Amino acid sequence: MEKKTQSLTGRLFWIVLAVVIATAIVRIYYRATDDFRLNNIVYDLSYHQEWEIQPLSSAEETHLNAILNQKFSYIGKGAQCYAFASDDQQYVIKFFKFKHLKPSIFTDLLPSIPPFQHYKERQVRKKERKLNSIFAGYKLAYEKDKTESGLIFIHLNPTDTVHKTIIVRDKIGLERVIDLDQVVFIVQEKAQTLRNVLADLLDKGDLTAAKSRIGQIFDLYLSEYQKGVYDRDHGVMHNTGFVGDRPIHLDVGKLSQDDNIRNPETAQKDFALVIDRMETWLRSSYPEDFPVLHEYIVQKQKDFFAKAYSLKDAP
Repeated sequence: MEKKTQSLTGRLFWIVLAVVIATAIVRIYYRATDDFRLNNIVYDLSYHQEWEIQPLSSAEETHLNAILNQKFSYIGKGAQCYAFASDDQQYVIKFFKFKHLKPSIFTDLLPSIPPFQHYKERQVRKKERKLNSIFAGYKLAYEKDKTESGLIFIHLNPTDTVHKTIIVRDKIGLERVIDLDQVVFIVQEKAQTLRNVLADLLDKGDLTAAKSRIGQIFDLYLSEYQKGVYDRDHGVMHNTGFVGDRPIHLDVGKLSQDDNIRNPETAQKDFALVIDRMETWLRSSYPEDFPVLHEYIVQKQKDFFAKAYSLKDAP
């Protein structure tokens, strides 16, 4: 009996050890690669007319081809996309992370019988709503906010017209060949986030330039409001930035159309959410500079809306 117990204990030890090692390997792989795999950026989507864009002009097509003739290197991931920078560091190509935008393997494996069927259908609808919302944001930005979002091209539908493959280098330097007809992708100007721009200026003590950059971002939001466009995310520090000296909206997946935002009172309430996100970061990261920057932000609100408004004023 004692030998059997020892044998069972030994086998259990090796099983646990194998699980621990396998888990460690998986964690190392995810950390090393950010789980970028071709399978994660491919999704068998049906054609949607509402995702179509106008054909490119000859000049636009030439420009796009020149961009895509370069290789692209991995620079990071967000909630929605993997991003790769062109070799000339002027552009970014983004591929959607469909593992977060389609039902999980676990959901697919569930039997289509009550009560599992209802759960599966609910999960499918939830993912469809999320995907449609993100694609609608990019389509809106491309059509109504193209310059302000730095978009060069969006490819949301499967096609057989791009006739282009590109080479990307993943996080560990491995090269992958991607057929662009088969994937959803976005080509956008490469920008620095507002967070990085302000951090660089404030680290140098350049409050004048920091104020100027904040003012430019505010102007960007105001120009979008005037088009009936606003960002539901309000993540100003990472969703906006600069291409050189030009402010742009980097992440437009939550851009929405609502003509009510043209109303100054409605716009100011949305603007207060943007300011709150910005001031939260400034207060935490640069407390010594915050009073001066806060005074500037309050004055800009008055310039735009005749009076300052904060979330504390909300009913």
